[in-house]
Formats: sequence, structure tokens, C-alpha cells
Amino acid sequence: MRQLTSEEHFAINNVETYSIDFQREADSDEYSEKLEQELIDRAEAIILEATNFTDSDDLGGLTIYFKDDKLVAFYDYEQYLGTVFTN
Repeated sequence: MRQLTSEEHFAINNVETYSIDFQREADSDEYSEKLEQELIDRAEAIILEATNFTDSDDLGGLTIYFKDDKLVAFYDYEQYLGTVFTN
């Protein structure tokens, strides 16, 4: 997997409103490793539907998604937040 550009780092680190936010579900009394995996699977399904991504890379706590070598989304599975980039 290629290295993220400084512009891509900036885009990930400066999101103000996340399009994927599972924090409430993760903070519930029902939290488990099974729920964590379900949230990851749901996030990836949302990202796939929105972007038809062709590649992904798990950076440890953060998965980034690419289509045709362009960053299209990310999901932070430790914070339960992610974003699908629209442009």
C-alpha cells in the first residue's frame, strides 16, 4: 500500500462531521468484541456501497479505503468514527 500524502493526512485528521458514527452503540452496556466486529463490518458495508472501493489498508486502529489509488474513506475502529469523502 502506498503512503498517504500530506493532503490525505490533513483530510483524515481534520474531519469536523463524521458520516459514520457508532460511538453511542459502542458505549452501550451491550458492548462486546462481537459488537465491535459488527460495527467494523457495518462501516465497511457503508463505505463499499458509497464508494465501490478497490483497496484498503489497516494502519492499526484506522482502516483507509482507496478507489483507483484515490483516498475515498476511512474508519477509525478504536473511536468508532469514519468518513466517506464526497469529492
